[in-house]
Amino acid sequence: MVAMTPSTFAGHRFAPFLVAALGIFLLSVMDALIKGVANTHPTAQIVFMRYACGMPWAIAFFLWTRPPAPSGEMVRAHLLRGVLVAVTAFLFFYALATLPLAEAITLAFLSPLFLAVLASLILKEPIQKPVLIAILVGFVGMAIIVAGKVGGGEFDLVRVLGIAAAVSSALAYAANLVLLRKRAQTDPFGLIILFQNLFPLIIIAPFAWAVWEVPEARSWGIFLGIGAFGLAGHLCMAWAFKHAAAGPLGVIEYTALIWSAGLGYLAFSEVPAWTTWAGAALIIFACLTAMRRSRA
Repeated sequence: MVAMTPSTFAGHRFAPFLVAALGIFLLSVMDALIKGVANTHPTAQIVFMRYACGMPWAIAFFLWTRPPAPSGEMVRAHLLRGVLVAVTAFLFFYALATLPLAEAITLAFLSPLFLAVLASLILKEPIQKPVLIAILVGFVGMAIIVAGKVGGGEFDLVRVLGIAAAVSSALAYAANLVLLRKRAQTDPFGLIILFQNLFPLIIIAPFAWAVWEVPEARSWGIFLGIGAFGLAGHLCMAWAFKHAAAGPLGVIEYTALIWSAGLGYLAFSEVPAWTTWAGAALIIFACLTAMRRSRA
């Protein structure tokens, strides 16, 4: 039996999917922490604190990797990513504040559909038929979950705005992942992680200042956790997108359902309905299909 080393693991065709799944888990923990402070602090402030608390970790990683100085083209590209990241975070954090955790995340599962289309249009990555089928199967699983959670006629203005924010954030997130896939091919991880924290922090700062509320000790602890889990999750995603095509990797986003259901139950006493588990079965099947049929 051959021992698994970091180099052999990195060369395994399933490695990007496993690392992406870990990244989604870490980001799901971050989402649960965000929901924990969503009702006590303005959304703009939460977005600011997410990146402010992630900056020390990003700087430490930057100093550890010591990447070369960025070019002007690289800075401009990551500035655009920074805008998309800030927009995605603001919209999704608002959705987390207004919708149940699992519901907000399941609505965000539209991103793999957007991702496959945008990757085809921008990166010229062909959408293989098995991957397309896997994405559609995953979407059906998501639709089953949404039907179980969004139903019941509870469509007041707050819920409608929350749903619109979740879907819009999915589109912005997909565009961000397409750019991440493109930049991860050439740009050092240290710069990617630093810019991914720095630019959204600068962009959201004026809005956070306008609504600033002094955090209590509990909130500070949660904000620090949000920064750490967010940075670790995005580092995993950057590595995965460097080693695999964007379309197939997008299906791994659906694993967030499993994490959100468990975290929602443990932290907020949200009991998943049977539709959650039925949709989860389809989602897992879709993920396994995409992994088997993927081509980096």
